[in-house]
Amino acid sequence: MEVEITKMTSRGQVVIPQDIREKEGLEEGEKFVVIDINGTILLKRIKNLNTKTLDNFEETFKSLWETAKTSGISERGVEREIQDYRKS
Repeated sequence: MEVEITKMTSRGQVVIPQDIREKEGLEEGEKFVVIDINGTILLKRIKNLNTKTLDNFEETFKSLWETAKTSGISERGVEREIQDYRKS
């Protein structure tokens, strides 16, 4: 695991440090899922979104879903938030 420190710009942009970008082969335009769990913000890179990726995503974030459930956040509530965001 690699740990780096970065900061957010006034426009809400966060820079992923160059050594991590190079190591992971990140390119301009990459997409990420951003998750906020009780003040902990996680970025998960989305590569070639397909059924297998979605299955892996579900497995990867199984513990996060459990935390959300114990916090009273429903799957339907998350879906509504995503839909509202897409509309805006």
